[in-house]
Amino acid sequence: MKVEFLTDFPDRLSPMLVKELRQGMRTKAFVGLFLTLQIILGVILLSAGAAASSDEAGEKISSIIFIMFSIAVLIIQPMRGITALSSEVKGNTIDMMVLTRLSAWRIVTGKWASIVSQSALLLVTIIPYLILRYFFGGMNLVGEIVFLAVLFLSSTTLTAVTVGLSATSSVILRTLLLIALPFFLSLGVGRSFGGSGMSTYFALDTEDSRVFLSIYLAACAYLGFFMLSIGTSLIAPYAENHSTLRRLISLVVTIIAAVLGSMSFTDTDALPFFLTLVLLPVFAISLSEFAPLAAPTYRKFAKRGALGQLAGLFLFPGWASGFFFCLVLIAISAFPFLINQPSYGGQDHFIYGLACLAGLLFPAVIINTFRINGPQRVSNYVVILIGSIVLSTVLAAITHSLSNENLLWLFCWIPPTLMFLEERGRSSDDKVMYASLVICIIYLGTLLLRAVYAYRKSIMDIRAHSDS
Repeated sequence: MKVEFLTDFPDRLSPMLVKELRQGMRTKAFVGLFLTLQIILGVILLSAGAAASSDEAGEKISSIIFIMFSIAVLIIQPMRGITALSSEVKGNTIDMMVLTRLSAWRIVTGKWASIVSQSALLLVTIIPYLILRYFFGGMNLVGEIVFLAVLFLSSTTLTAVTVGLSATSSVILRTLLLIALPFFLSLGVGRSFGGSGMSTYFALDTEDSRVFLSIYLAACAYLGFFMLSIGTSLIAPYAENHSTLRRLISLVVTIIAAVLGSMSFTDTDALPFFLTLVLLPVFAISLSEFAPLAAPTYRKFAKRGALGQLAGLFLFPGWASGFFFCLVLIAISAFPFLINQPSYGGQDHFIYGLACLAGLLFPAVIINTFRINGPQRVSNYVVILIGSIVLSTVLAAITHSLSNENLLWLFCWIPPTLMFLEERGRSSDDKVMYASLVICIIYLGTLLLRAVYAYRKSIMDIRAHSDS
């Protein structure tokens, strides 16, 4: 009987994935990471098993496995995605890929899936060490397996973030990712393994752990999809409409988040930040979309009559219709604030909610006021958002050292400063409340005027070309 061996990837796989896998697994970065991980784990685990007592060996081995795996898949692997699309953009090879009938979405997901597949290979190599750890006893099997799966899922989401933003031409943004991602992840890894209760928490034997894991899985899927969608929009031709599906998904997610936020078990102090995390991805891309409205997309909506025209007002590509869509999301997100009142009768959650809303609008006001065009709009939005947070923190520290909190009022137009004003001036909550409301109205009014003008101009241009 003749035995056939698999000598190549099956044809069912995406050609982009096959190409990236072949190149990625031959790179010195992956080969070096793979060999280094195996050597370090092998040497350290054997040393820990020989030196530690039987009671301590199990916990030490688990900690070593998770720490080394976290460094590999939460820091090193996602960082490889920073140049995934930028190298193609600089080499002008995107158009050649499109000619091979590869859509922009398949190009981006192929890049992402290649890095994720290599991370999955690292995950598989961890299994023999977990088997070794099992024989030392005291292993929370379910907790450690679930925790390992959560680390891998987090890696896939972080890889989506770096791959999606790698399509931008902003060196500043990629530099911020190179600095910030390892820093914050190293802090997170250190805190995660600072105690011995992580595997116990992920054993899913309590309702809190099951609810947290469910929300975390949903958040990772939502963020990962949006980041890959950002990369797709940055390299896709103008005729491809990726905005409609993206906004419909964000609409469903926002409604679900608003319903959860209206429940009695929701913490009112955490409500503004919970909704901000939901709205941040869609605001970042909807308020910074640079692609003009294409005639084929307009005709698809126009042929459905007045209802199609109304839907297009919120679902057409472009930042103008994106702003109108964001107004709908703002109205939906305001519902939990009106329903879920704090028991102590304060208005902190209103102030934080308005400050977060102003913070999401502030970068859009900057990039549209100064008429920044092209793919760099998305990266500029993110950079301005991060810059406003950093600048507000520095200003708050300076004013605190000078013991003159009133100095912060000079910079209240930078939204994050409103949160510091609220924290340090409890007696002036009404002033901060009114200031937050006025700033939100000014930002919304500015964007509304520009959005109406931009939307009408795009429709008139399409109709003029159609008539000619």
